Amino acid sequence: MKILHLFKKNESPKEPVNALVEKIQKGDKALREKFISDYNRFIIKTVSNILGKYIEIENSEEYSIGLLAFNEAIDSYDPKRNTNFFNFCEQVIRRRIIDYLRSTQKDRNVYTFSQFDDEEHESKFEEQYLRSDSSYAFENIEIKEEIIAFKEKLSEFGITLKELVLISPKHKDSMKMATNIGRKLAQNDALFNKMMKTKNLPIVELLKEVDVSRKTVEKYRKFIIAVSLILKSNLDDLKTHIRDLEEGGKDLV
Repeated sequence: MKILHLFKKNESPKEPVNALVEKIQKGDKALREKFISDYNRFIIKTVSNILGKYIEIENSEEYSIGLLAFNEAIDSYDPKRNTNFFNFCEQVIRRRIIDYLRSTQKDRNVYTFSQFDDEEHESKFEEQYLRSDSSYAFENIEIKEEIIAFKEKLSEFGITLKELVLISPKHKDSMKMATNIGRKLAQNDALFNKMMKTKNLPIVELLKEVDVSRKTVEKYRKFIIAVSLILKSNLDDLKTHIRDLEEGGKDLV
């Protein structure tokens, strides 16, 4: 009897998630409701992980947003572009939660590179702003991801955050000038692409676009690279610092 039971079970394998999603996208409303119900725990776990705290279904705006995002993920999922449905779904939920937190966040903290000038300070930053009970929920998610992404980009050029602090211009005029050069680089696709390919600043070509000496560009080479990387990225909070510099506002370091 056990052998027969196993045989029957193998005769009717569980339908792949991609196939279920495809059926739902074609209009199977009953299957959509069942699919959402079956994976409700996934939604709760994903939202809880993003927020850093467990959420209750009742009276939770974040859960409602996660539920809507799960629905959105079902409708927009394309197996040709995204191999794993649940990884894609987590990305959609994360984006929607961040959008919600951004819309409700009134007081935005400003962070500068000097907060990460050594491992100890960086650790203290994460302990202070990334703890699960922080009231700055938006910063918990977005700043953490931005800093990680920025550090990875810098590492491709052999630059660390600690080093960036040390070599950044110390005077506002120099800071503004170097920042403007970084923007010129970011706006020139040919130069920026060459930099990304060679992992070196194309100084000769860049000098044709800016009215400064070679010595100046070489002096602030790593800072210029960092500015261009930020401007060509999705690091919105760090882009805010760049705008401050160009407008003669607060220092970046």
